[in-house]
Amino acid sequence: MRKFAYLFVGVIFFFTSVFASEKNLRIVSEKSYYLNKTTSFYLYLPNQYSKTNKRFPVLYLLHGAYGSYRDWVEKTNVENLADSYNFIIVMPDGNPFGWYVDSPIDSTSRYESYIIKELIPFVDSHYRTLRDRKHRGICGLSMGGHGAISLAEKHPDLFGSASSLSGLMDITRYPKRWEIAKRLGKYSQFPERWKANSCYFLAKRLVGANVKLLIDVGKSDFSVKINRDFNRELDSLKIPHIYREFPGSHNWNYWRSHIGEHLEFHNKCFQDRFGYYRKAD
Repeated sequence: MRKFAYLFVGVIFFFTSVFASEKNLRIVSEKSYYLNKTTSFYLYLPNQYSKTNKRFPVLYLLHGAYGSYRDWVEKTNVENLADSYNFIIVMPDGNPFGWYVDSPIDSTSRYESYIIKELIPFVDSHYRTLRDRKHRGICGLSMGGHGAISLAEKHPDLFGSASSLSGLMDITRYPKRWEIAKRLGKYSQFPERWKANSCYFLAKRLVGANVKLLIDVGKSDFSVKINRDFNRELDSLKIPHIYREFPGSHNWNYWRSHIGEHLEFHNKCFQDRFGYYRKAD
C-alpha cells in the first residue's frame, strides 16, 4: 500500500473513535478528500486484538442501496458471528446510491477512490493489519455485492477474496433504477461508461488473477437471473468460483441467514485452506 502514500499530501483527516454497544465495535469518522465531506465507518476488532501484538487480516463489508454503514450492525448479528474469527471487519459508508464507483459527473461521489485510496491505506496505517492481498477480502449485499465484486475485478492486486450476497451483477440491465444514472449519466448516452463499471463486463479481468470468489442469491430474488448469467460468464472464462442458490428473496431475512457463510469463506481464504468448487443448490 506504500504506493498510495503520496495521495495524502495536503489532505487533512480528522478521526474520532467511540465504542459502540459491542465491546469490539468502534465508529470511526474521517474527512474524506474524495467525497468532500466527513464520513464514518464501523470497525470491528477481533477479541485477540488487544491481547497480542500480532497483525490481522481485514474484511471490507459493504452495504446495499438505501442503506448506510450502520446496516450490518443494526440489522444482523455480524459482530457476534465475527467473534468466532480472528480478523478485522471494516464497514464503510457507500451512500444510499453511491454504487462504489467514481462518478464522472458528481465530484462528491467518488466512492471507489475513497475505499481504495483513502480507507484501505488509513486502516492499514492505523491498525495492525496484514497488508497483503491474501489477507484482504471484500464482501457486500445487493448494491454492495456488486461493489465488492467490481472492486475486486478492478483491483485484484488489493483483494485476495471477494463475495456477494444477492449482488446486482450487471448494472446495465437497470438503466432507470436506484439512481445509477446520477452516478454515471444516462445509459443510452454512455453505455461504455456503464459497462466499465459493471461486474458482468469486468469479469475478464479476473482471468488468472487468483481472486477467490463466492456468489450466492435467493431462488426467489429478482436478481437471480442476473446472478445465473454472471455465473455462466465466469464459467465460460474458466474463472474458479463458488456459486450457490438458496431459498429466499432480496431481503434482510436472507442476508442475516447467510452472512455467516461469507465470514467463514473469507476466514478460510485468509488461512489459505480453501479449495474451489462450483455448486448450485
